[in-house]
Amino acid sequence: MGSGKTTIGKKLANNLNHKFYDLDKKIIEYTKKSIYELFEIYGEKKFRKLEYFILKKFLKKKKSYILSVGGGTPCYNNNIFLMKKYSKIFYLNAEINTLFTRLLKQKKNRPLISKLDKNYLYNFICDSLSKRLFFYKKADFTINIKKKSLLEIVKEIINII
Repeated sequence: MGSGKTTIGKKLANNLNHKFYDLDKKIIEYTKKSIYELFEIYGEKKFRKLEYFILKKFLKKKKSYILSVGGGTPCYNNNIFLMKKYSKIFYLNAEINTLFTRLLKQKKNRPLISKLDKNYLYNFICDSLSKRLFFYKKADFTINIKKKSLLEIVKEIINII
């Protein structure tokens, strides 16, 4: 969350002449509800099951694409292995302070952090990263985004591809 997956994904897709997809947007299209509403109505556990269902359906159907997934997606329901089966995974590694600065500005649009104050947000980011890093390290490629422009990151990914 906050590493720039959507921004980088859109630019990458444009440069590669691929279609860009955002998993959250696919979930919203399918349910006709916002991610925030889904978390409020069903809670995280049921949301993650829905996320898995839509991710699996998408990956089996699409061939050439750039897909941005939520920060928690790889950590639930064996999603990381599902993604590895059908695609190459890039982990955008950002420093905690970078994530904190970005998420503090965006938190009203993010259900997991919308009600957290500054201290809790910082702790949430630290805790989430420590729990999720096991899954993130299973990505095919890690891109360190520290002090890199959008264009530099996109070029790095294109060089790997």
